[in-house]
Formats: sequence, structure tokens, C-alpha cells
Amino acid sequence: MKKLKPFLFLLFVLPLMGCEELEELIEEEFDVTISFAGDLEIISETAVSEPTDPITVVTEIATYNIHSDPDIAEVINSRDEITKVKIDRIRYSYQDFQGNEQAFVIEAGFSFTDVNTMSTRSYEILDTNVNIADADFRNDGFVLEDDFSELEEGLSKGIPSIAIRYFGTISHNPVDFKVGITVDVTVTVKPDLDNF
Repeated sequence: MKKLKPFLFLLFVLPLMGCEELEELIEEEFDVTISFAGDLEIISETAVSEPTDPITVVTEIATYNIHSDPDIAEVINSRDEITKVKIDRIRYSYQDFQGNEQAFVIEAGFSFTDVNTMSTRSYEILDTNVNIADADFRNDGFVLEDDFSELEEGLSKGIPSIAIRYFGTISHNPVDFKVGITVDVTVTVKPDLDNF
């Protein structure tokens, strides 16, 4: 239904405009802001012997197909109508913590894989020395803003899908938690007149 909304006004404007003016109006690019949200659970960790030993954790991978997002699917007919993909920011939080409450983040980051090219890029988070149990209890939210241009370039071509994973080194063990993640994306779309 949304797909028709941007063009309903044309029924009223069409008699007032020439064909060239109408074509220019429809061919204008427009941005659609979307968000992908999910929870990443720990699936592997390094072996440790003492509760004070640091532990390295890696979460499962979440895959997000931008082309299939409902808000994008409603305004495009083909993948070719996506002209640009921009990752605005990554929001994340720690959830469902269990384990050693003295555990804090020593270092951590996210890895993003462009499913189209299978190239992976890692981004370190700056919010280290965070006590995970406290951050979960207080519902603290964190933001990763970085230069995602290399990843965005790949997403603007081919199939715009990304695979996301969290990795980190934690000061104490045992630990178990989820990383809630929201990826805010702006997709630039140029409608194809032949499909209308």
C-alpha cells in the first residue's frame, strides 16, 4: 500500500503537468530510513581456569538483507533502484547478563561481512571498562559511529546484505549475556519509471 502513496498525488497533479516535468519529478532520488534490530548470543568462548582470568567471547552472526526490509520492499520493484546505502550508526546494549558480576569489557567490537563480496571489516567500540552486569541492570545504551564507507560501497552494489557479529575480551569469568544491536541505515532509492 505504501508503494502507491507517493504516487497517488500524481492523479491530481498529472493534468497540470507536462510529461517531461512529471518524469523528472518521479525520477528524483529519495531516502528511506530503516533499522534492523536483533539480539546476538554468545556461542563461543576461550578456556579459563580462574574466575579472574580474562575470557574472549564471540557471538552468533545476525544477517540482514536490506533489499528485503519491508519499508524498502514497499517502495522498489528491483534491487537496481537502490543507488546508495549509508550506515548511520550502530546502537547496542548488554542484556540478560549472568555470571561473574565483576566482569567488565577490556576490548570489544563488531565485525561486518558484506554477504555479496564476503569481505569482512571490524570496528572497535570505544566503550570499554564497562561493567556488563551494571550496564544490563541500568539498561545502558551505547553507540558505535565510525567511517563505514568501505562497507557501504559494497552494500550499494549487488545484493545489499550484511552479517553482523560481536566479539570481546571480558575481564572475569564465567559470563553469559546477549548483545542487543540496532543498525540504523539510510537507503537512497531512485524509482524506475518502466516499472510503474
